[in-house]
Amino acid sequence: MVLYWFTGMDELPTLNITNFEKMAHGDADGLRELAFDFFSDMRRLLPDWSGLVESGGFDRLREEFHRCKGGASLFGLERMVAILSRWEKPGALEQEFDLQVFEQELSAAEKAVEDLAA
Repeated sequence: MVLYWFTGMDELPTLNITNFEKMAHGDADGLRELAFDFFSDMRRLLPDWSGLVESGGFDRLREEFHRCKGGASLFGLERMVAILSRWEKPGALEQEFDLQVFEQELSAAEKAVEDLAA
């Protein structure tokens, strides 16, 4: 279970199934495939994010989060959108960035999308 540090986060669904199905336009398999491409991209970016934090590249990291938030929104990944929205705000990264929280949410999102196929 992921522990969230801000109010209301645990009340959001990992995946909003209604939004996912709407975006699929009848091709849920195709959208699931795109979602897993997105997840792979996120996993590829994680080491870069750690490096950006260590080097103080917060502006670039905020840009990355904004781009990733768009993808997460497309798939209805509400908690991921909330995390990225919070971290893209000025000052938030310096105070509360926790890559482990994102990795846990990414795993939860992968499982939620995988479960749709079952």
